[in-house]
Amino acid sequence: MAPFGVAMVAALWAYDGWIEITYVGSEVKDPERNVPRSIVLSTLIGMALYCLVTASFAYVLSPARMAASSLVASDAAQVTLGRAGAALVAVAILTATLGSNNGIVLTAARIPYAMARDGVLPRWLAAVHPRFLTPVPSLVVQGIIAIALTWISTEPSWKDTYSRLFTYVVLSEFVFYAMSCGAVLRLRHKAADLVRPYKTWGYPVTPIVFILFSLWLVINTAWEQPRDAVAGAALILAGLPIYFLRRGAVAR
Repeated sequence: MAPFGVAMVAALWAYDGWIEITYVGSEVKDPERNVPRSIVLSTLIGMALYCLVTASFAYVLSPARMAASSLVASDAAQVTLGRAGAALVAVAILTATLGSNNGIVLTAARIPYAMARDGVLPRWLAAVHPRFLTPVPSLVVQGIIAIALTWISTEPSWKDTYSRLFTYVVLSEFVFYAMSCGAVLRLRHKAADLVRPYKTWGYPVTPIVFILFSLWLVINTAWEQPRDAVAGAALILAGLPIYFLRRGAVAR
């Protein structure tokens, strides 16, 4: 199970876009209706596309050739479409990557923006552009951090750098996913009368199962890849001093 858990990190990164809509929930019309629908529909569509594409690659290349290839899509296209087709597929993948990156940049910057708006990060991160109403300071800081993490990497290739970075991200995210589900359980008892426009299907079984899975994934990856686990933990801990300093200032 340990190698399976490590391999699952990459698969979970491919599906991690399911949560992005929640980061811009305050900017969505009728969020009680549209946010859950977006999560469910986008996940189902993504699963269907991933399964169809993977099945087509396996049919063209065979699972053994897929496992040995570092450019599966390009190799499959070369078999069916020749070198020109492989080049076109490579360009299409790069274009799709830019689109995916655009969505991540858009949504991830809303996290420091919202935290700054609530007073737990410096207020200037909550500033928005007067014309476009985008959180420019948060976007800039996010870009600087991303560039720094990329350039300080000691990996021998960009591929290895990317693989290590998404391992950091998935590890960090699943820590917070588990904490979020724990907060759901806690608030049901601590604030029983709170208005809840979003319902947790299968409560309390689903959040408990998700917490257990998240803990298993994090612990397993930390055991198998301790270097990545230490780096991911360092990224989380790096923000704690700022958080506690700001929280103390807000309390005063």
